[in-house]
Amino acid sequence: MNRIAAAGNIIPPIYHLILEKGYDIKLKDEYIIATKDNFEFIANDFTELAGLIFLIENKGKNWKVSDELIQDCLMFLKQN
Repeated sequence: MNRIAAAGNIIPPIYHLILEKGYDIKLKDEYIIATKDNFEFIANDFTELAGLIFLIENKGKNWKVSDELIQDCLMFLKQN
C-alpha cells in the first residue's frame, strides 16, 4: 500500500500542480487565491485550495449535493 499524509512536504508539489493546470495564484491578506477562466478559489492553505479546484473540475458549477447526501456525510462523520 502506498501512503501519503497531509504534511509540509506536500505543499510544493500542490503549488506547482495548480500552476501547471493553468491557474494564477496570489496571496491576499491571509488567503491563497487561485483564478482560471471564470472561477476564483479562496482558501487558507494549498491543500484546501487543491480540494476546491478538484471539486469544481469534477462537478462544475453544480457542485452542491442533495440533503440526503449531506445527511449521509454527517452520519459517516458521527461514527467516531
